[in-house]
Amino acid sequence: MNINSVSQGVNEQYTLSQLLQLPQHEIRTNIPWTNKTHTYSGPYLEDVLALANVSGQWLTMYALDRYQIDFNFNRIKKYKPILALSVDRKKLTIRTKGPIWVILPMDDYAELDAAVYHDFMVWQLVKINVEEKSNDDAL
Repeated sequence: MNINSVSQGVNEQYTLSQLLQLPQHEIRTNIPWTNKTHTYSGPYLEDVLALANVSGQWLTMYALDRYQIDFNFNRIKKYKPILALSVDRKKLTIRTKGPIWVILPMDDYAELDAAVYHDFMVWQLVKINVEEKSNDDAL
């Protein structure tokens, strides 16, 4: 996975092995695409951004299928999203929406069961761009 910030001169590449070296956290939740409660495990998104030494609240996440979403990280930061690398102790694969899937603890916060939050749970994540934006740039 690639993390970059043009304005900060950052372009870091992390392997799955490197991401597994970070503290792993679990989220047990039911998400719309599975219709069943599963346990997802991976590092906090915030920890991965810190590892890359980038700052900024605006993230653009890119998926393998060219899906992308641009949003203010402050909208989900308090929910401690993880970059899931496994589900129910099994490594995520491209076939199972991996190898990296952004997961939010939907069962813990009722407000997360809304389309806008579902959009943030990017599967097959390959790249994150991090930037600051002025209030004039905010959507």
